[in-house]
Amino acid sequence: MQLAPEFALDIHAQLTQQANEGMLNDQQLALVILANLLQDTRQTESWIHFDNCAFPDGIEYIAGQWDLIREIGDPYSTESLGAFGQLLHTVQDFYAHSNWIELHTNQSPIPVWDLVLSSLPPEIVSGTWFIGHPKRCAAGAPTHAQLNKDSADSAEGSKIVPSGPNQGKSLFQLAFNTALAATKVQFAHLRAIPVAAGILKGTGKALVEGASQLELLQAFIESMHAIKH
Repeated sequence: MQLAPEFALDIHAQLTQQANEGMLNDQQLALVILANLLQDTRQTESWIHFDNCAFPDGIEYIAGQWDLIREIGDPYSTESLGAFGQLLHTVQDFYAHSNWIELHTNQSPIPVWDLVLSSLPPEIVSGTWFIGHPKRCAAGAPTHAQLNKDSADSAEGSKIVPSGPNQGKSLFQLAFNTALAATKVQFAHLRAIPVAAGILKGTGKALVEGASQLELLQAFIESMHAIKH
């Protein structure tokens, strides 16, 4: 069975790395990126990728991950960074999997969605994916293959805006730039969370300087056993 294309793995990594802007150290950033990339193993959960018009579900998922981070009390712990990487994937996929970009090509820069359901335009839709649940799109919605802007050479992503303030730019380029701006908003939220009283920064499950990718993966898996998705 062929899996649905997502924002290419290196694109998710690029978005996260560029938005970091020196906030997290190399080991912390590597864990966030790893948690982000592993979300593409969860192909059947529409809310993870804003597929199948699962907009209320995606909003709830992102809010739940933030609740976990605040509950943990240390935004720089392994558990918190894992949850942060997971929610970033969902935030980033919104711009590649919905028609938000197409609906805003007359604005530059394209606005970042505030993750409030009532602020979505009536025409909003995301691509349908047959193994994903829940399915919330009305009949006739475009498929994921028809709508996604996951890469510069996808059918939709390669389209060029013919006129207006974004004239000459591809839909993929606009999706990338807007997802990057949205990712920076999430990093700002993380930066603003205070470390709970009595907790030393980064000591929930501290990342070891120079940890290998295998050690980061093991730390991430262990942390995910401790929190609910």
